[in-house]
Amino acid sequence: MSAAEPVGTALGTPLGTPPGTPPGTAPGGTSEARLRVLVADDQVVAVRGAVVYLTALGIDVCGTIDDPRRLVRTVDQLHPDVVLIEPVMGPKGAAWAHVDELLAAHPSAAVTVLTCELTPVAVDTALEHGCLGVLPKTCSVDALGTAIRTVAAGERYLHPRALAALLQRRQTGESHRVAKALSARELGVLARVAEGMTNAEIGADLGISADTVKTHLARTLDKLSARDRTHAVARAMRLGLLS
Repeated sequence: MSAAEPVGTALGTPLGTPPGTPPGTAPGGTSEARLRVLVADDQVVAVRGAVVYLTALGIDVCGTIDDPRRLVRTVDQLHPDVVLIEPVMGPKGAAWAHVDELLAAHPSAAVTVLTCELTPVAVDTALEHGCLGVLPKTCSVDALGTAIRTVAAGERYLHPRALAALLQRRQTGESHRVAKALSARELGVLARVAEGMTNAEIGADLGISADTVKTHLARTLDKLSARDRTHAVARAMRLGLLS
């Protein structure tokens, strides 16, 4: 992600907020609570892009760090609602030890991975270390906002590409056959059906038409040998395609 202009990284104050503004204060001086995110990444362009996009979504970036060794101390200081981390920063694998340390001290911390390496192993590793969210740096701004708000509420968010990557690692037997047949888009649509979303809501969430959603569902039902969308979700869950 990229930003149009340099953005400050002063810790302790939401970036882009006028000096002296109390934490949690929305633009214009109102006291409406806004979600606060700590961005942990050593890629400067990615950090600046995240700050710009999150701010545009009405989400405050309360600080940034480029060294995973500062993770726990910074969370203790800033108390963010969500920690957005690139786990490949620093020496290979080093960031995970600090994520473990953070979650040991703050078990309810909403850690979300925003990464350039969305491999099956990377997704599995993130979940094994207790992360609530996983999404690629190529995701849309809306997907980023949805992920932040979802994990802040204590719920898991897996981007469709993350879900597809995870399935590549866990498929066996019939689930292997079905998962290979289903595209990442079809899995994404099915995951949203499982959440109770309508075709129109799924289309709006994915940026496609309701008719396109209907087409994806028809293909999914055929590949799962399902009678209807409810049956498709039930079969997918039994096969381990949906959690």
